[in-house]
Amino acid sequence: MVDVDELYMEGLDRFADEDYAGAVEWFKKAAATDPTYLDAYHGIARACFEGREEDPSLLDSAIEAALKIVELDPDDVTAYSTLSQIYVWKGDKDTAEHWGGKARVAGWKQQLRRDKEKGPPSI
Repeated sequence: MVDVDELYMEGLDRFADEDYAGAVEWFKKAAATDPTYLDAYHGIARACFEGREEDPSLLDSAIEAALKIVELDPDDVTAYSTLSQIYVWKGDKDTAEHWGGKARVAGWKQQLRRDKEKGPPSI
């Protein structure tokens, strides 16, 4: 059986070597092995975004991967931030601001959860 973590790690190695197309291939293998593996979709989105100058069509794959993250985890700040960055790069300010706003709200939610976990301040 294929180990999804090994596939993901191979993708990270390719990413570190700036082989973005190779990284995407390995991250996609990880996602195919476990369709709920969020890190694989983060890898796809990031590698596609980084490879955009070589192949601008990768931005569509980056959007698709980030939207999959949002589907699996609606409070994922990084996914919303990535979508905002993609649309900034595409020159679509309104859509970039939309996703940036969602990133801020998701960040606030995370902060509120952390604050609740800590409990009230001691006096």
